[in-house]
Amino acid sequence: MDVEAEILDLQLRVGILEASIRPEGTASGDFRGRGQHGNLPADRCAHREAIQSDLLTTSISVAEARAEVADVRMEMSQDFAALGLEISGLRRQTNENFASARHEMMQKLDSLRCEMIELGLRLDRLLENDSA
Repeated sequence: MDVEAEILDLQLRVGILEASIRPEGTASGDFRGRGQHGNLPADRCAHREAIQSDLLTTSISVAEARAEVADVRMEMSQDFAALGLEISGLRRQTNENFASARHEMMQKLDSLRCEMIELGLRLDRLLENDSA
């Protein structure tokens, strides 16, 4: 969010800089309509220095914003890579737990079958003893 605010601030500053370079009532490339002080060499020199200073500050700010965006992108890609590893580990662990639970259930089912067979044999013996 700070990067977006900085970009908006830079856009505003560039707009102000363009407005200060372009006098009111003139097109962007038309500098003939300067005010009464626009023709003084001292004003032009000071104006150019201010523009150059603003341009330098703006270019530095843009470079810093780009560096921050690159850092954020790198951090996000690292976070996504770590998330992918976590998800892979979770899948592996879930598969192991599922296989273990399935194995236990199969063992209990086999045990129940054996007990049912034994009960059936006992019942058959008791019925034979009872009828005899």
